[in-house]
Amino acid sequence: MLKKYCSYLGIFVLVCFSFYYTDLAVDVVKKNDPIMQSIMKVEDSYYIEPIMASINSDYITPGYNGLKVNVDASYKKMKKYNKFSEDMLVFEEVVPDSTLIKRYDKYIVNGNLYKSDVSLVFKVNDISYLDAIYNILLEKRVSATFFVDGKVIENNMDLISDMAHDGNQIENFGYDGAYREDMLVWTNNMIETLTKNDTKYCYSEYNNSNLLELCSKNKMYVVKPNVLALNYPFSKVKKYLDNGSIIALDANSETVKELPAIISYINQKGYNLTTLATTLSEARVYDK
Repeated sequence: MLKKYCSYLGIFVLVCFSFYYTDLAVDVVKKNDPIMQSIMKVEDSYYIEPIMASINSDYITPGYNGLKVNVDASYKKMKKYNKFSEDMLVFEEVVPDSTLIKRYDKYIVNGNLYKSDVSLVFKVNDISYLDAIYNILLEKRVSATFFVDGKVIENNMDLISDMAHDGNQIENFGYDGAYREDMLVWTNNMIETLTKNDTKYCYSEYNNSNLLELCSKNKMYVVKPNVLALNYPFSKVKKYLDNGSIIALDANSETVKELPAIISYINQKGYNLTTLATTLSEARVYDK
């Protein structure tokens, strides 16, 4: 029996070594291939260092992923055509050591500073001007983020669903004017059912340790917009607009009146109006 076992063990070891040496031989052939050598020659010139998320006390700002050549994928792609071409290089992102991901214990105070994305963030406590704002966004073909009170959601489910369907982001603005532990999950569930997306953010204009703890416990980030355009909105946007701006607006008559001009101004300045999730993203923008 022992002899038989040793025989099987010997065969197993032999097979393992066979695979090992086969892979080694393939690697040697690959490294000597002129295509692979050309890829490795240009690899370093395309490397971009990742930028870590910036943390200052209780505040955090997103970082930015780096970029590098995926050598094996590039080689496989070029081998199909049996030629080297820099146009066929395949890239992959390099994630920094410090990122925004799961940093629920910090206030997010800015979008990504390394991209030209900015977000309009609307505070919605009642339905009065929501339809008008939504229609302006549709007309201008831009998306925004709406922090909506749970009571408003309960009474306007079709509208909330339509807004999300048209690319807007719906987030939790508490219930009946306040964030409460007993209603946070309820409001999140309503939003997720209507939008088919996870809720990610809470909203605050000042440091609030109780809110930070509540949202953190539910794996949600607390956002503190860096541009509070709650009165004289167009003037505030003109003064403070920059990469990664998170622009807070009340859903009121003043916002409805000035919103078309705000959108036009932001577009004219070359910024990309998008949802909060995109503005906070640390993914690198590049031609894949």
